[in-house]
Amino acid sequence: MFSQTVEYALRAVVHLAAEAPAARTTDQIALATRVPKPYLSKVLQGLNRAGVVHSQRGIGGGMTLAKLPSELTILEVVNAVE
Repeated sequence: MFSQTVEYALRAVVHLAAEAPAARTTDQIALATRVPKPYLSKVLQGLNRAGVVHSQRGIGGGMTLAKLPSELTILEVVNAVE
């Protein structure tokens, strides 16, 4: 059984993988995954620190996966937020 944090992280990563290579804002990810934005922001910070996602500020910015979706494992996502 996964914690809620892990579930939200997996939802976000799956969404980013489906939209790759396009960047998505936190608002877009929250809406698509039905994760509360404040909680999602903390989850994405953990994923960013672990190198799972990359964040880019400014126009055209947002979150993208740091690796190809095929190279990312569930264990990496779990370890990033646990």
